[in-house]
Amino acid sequence: MSLLVFGVDHASAELDILERCAVPADEMGKALQTLIELEHVLEVNVLSTCNRLEVYAHLSRFHDGLDEIKHWMADRAGVPADALEGPAYAWWDGRAAEHLFAVAAGLESMVVGEQQITSQVRAALDLAREQGASRGVLLRLFEHALRASRRVRRETEIGRGASSIVDVGLEVAARQLEGGWAAGRTALIVGAGEIGALTVDRLAADGVGKVLVWNRSPDKAARIATRADGEVVFDLSDGLRRADLVVCTTGAAQPVVTVDDVVAAVDDRVSGPLVLLDLAVPRNIDPTCAAVDGVELIDIRAVRDTVGRTVAADVIAEARALVAEEASAFEAWTRASEVEPTIRALRDSAEDVRRAELDRLAARFADLDDRQREAVEALSRGIVNTFLHGPTIKLKELAEHGGAEHLANALRELFELDDE
Repeated sequence: MSLLVFGVDHASAELDILERCAVPADEMGKALQTLIELEHVLEVNVLSTCNRLEVYAHLSRFHDGLDEIKHWMADRAGVPADALEGPAYAWWDGRAAEHLFAVAAGLESMVVGEQQITSQVRAALDLAREQGASRGVLLRLFEHALRASRRVRRETEIGRGASSIVDVGLEVAARQLEGGWAAGRTALIVGAGEIGALTVDRLAADGVGKVLVWNRSPDKAARIATRADGEVVFDLSDGLRRADLVVCTTGAAQPVVTVDDVVAAVDDRVSGPLVLLDLAVPRNIDPTCAAVDGVELIDIRAVRDTVGRTVAADVIAEARALVAEEASAFEAWTRASEVEPTIRALRDSAEDVRRAELDRLAARFADLDDRQREAVEALSRGIVNTFLHGPTIKLKELAEHGGAEHLANALRELFELDDE
């Protein structure tokens, strides 16, 4: 098996590379279809979050497939392929599985232990299945990643006390507002997805004065505004003028909040800074807004620089040990699955022989009634199954420990099996 993950994340790449590579939600289906059409890609899945862009692929030829995916990502970022040599990473087979399991458990997140990544992995799985881009190996890989994540969170304290990127971002933003939320501040949430909903919940819990929500779909905005007895705004400019804090969380490919919008909002303000918190990748707020007087802009880069270790080292070590154990189990499954075609071909060959012998002796069975014919069928099938049972089990056991390839090759050679 050739399993690959190729990607960039918050630890390996600067923000400009991350947002160049990022795949907005409305482009994900097209991206999957483009990747699955590459010559050496058998299956594919893409995980795109504010922390990372990763392509997981099951390849027919490893190095050729890696080169195709590297060029796809370079084209997306608008850079030469060799420009990704530094920020990008590539892992294969068991190491690729272990990486995804660690990602799903929150061990590779900017805020270690954050829980949003699990639902993002699940969403990637569902979309790739729906698009037909993932079938056997990658479906199994992502399903196993979700199980590994549940186990880590169940058996360790990885999630206890761990905050999310929303918590850290709001903590940074509160420092820029004199008196914090208690001063009756108004917050505008731009975007009504999962992160937007989490932001509304956190602000309500912190006692913010007023919550406004803007989204291209007012119905979606209304659904999360009700969580904090908030208000839907239909005009983004109006929301900007009324807000003390603006939190952007959309999956838009281009800035939603422009510098002209912000200049107009600041001109209408009576006092205090306008704090802009951009939690999106690609960025939702034009970076030049930082130069506007009376504006404090906080983006993912600033949040990353603020994040401290929120989970104890021994808890992280325990979680990584469980991840490694789950990755080993996945590797055992992949090794066993690699001999399945040989086993299936052997059984098909034996069934062909059994059927041919019954056909050859058909004249001798001419006087048998239906019950007797069924008995002969059952007897011959039982002999074949009993004969093949032991070798089948042994081959699977050896495969799980990586020692079956030479035996599978010998079976194909001896019985002239076609296991394609």
